[in-house]
Amino acid sequence: MSERDAFGPNLRRIRIQRGISVLDIVSRTNVNAALWEGLERNDLSRWPTGIYARAYVRSYASAIGVDPESTVDQFCRCFPQGDRRAGDVIRGQAQIVGHDDLQWRDDVPPDAGDGDRRGAAAGSQRPNKARPAPASAFSQMFGRLRALLRT
Repeated sequence: MSERDAFGPNLRRIRIQRGISVLDIVSRTNVNAALWEGLERNDLSRWPTGIYARAYVRSYASAIGVDPESTVDQFCRCFPQGDRRAGDVIRGQAQIVGHDDLQWRDDVPPDAGDGDRRGAAAGSQRPNKARPAPASAFSQMFGRLRALLRT
C-alpha cells in the first residue's frame, strides 16, 4: 500500500484506537461528517483545495491527537488539494490575460523537503535589519525648507 493509499485509513485507525467518533470531530471543527469520512477513505472529491484543505487536515489531526504539522506535510505530499505552490493559479491567470509564454517558476528548493518549509532552518534566527521608513512628501519638503533656511 502506498503512502497516499494509507493516508486516510491510518488517520481513521488512530481515531478509532483513541476512541474518538466522527461526531466528536464534527462538534469540535464544525465541518460536515461526510468530509471527514471522505478523508478517511481518501475520497477528496468534495473537498476544498489549498489553504482550506490544509486547515481541515490540521483540525482533524488536532482533534485526534496527532502532530498537525507533520500530518499536513504528509497530506501535501500525497494529494494535490493541499499543494502549497501557486504555480497552477499563476499559470491560469497568465493564460486568461494572454501571457501564454510565462516563464514563472515556484519550485520548492531541494533542501526544503526535509525541514521547515517557511525558508529558515529550524532553530535559526534571521538577522533583524531595521530599514529606515521612506520619507513622506511632507518630511522631504520640510527637510528642503530647513536646508534653505540654514544657508
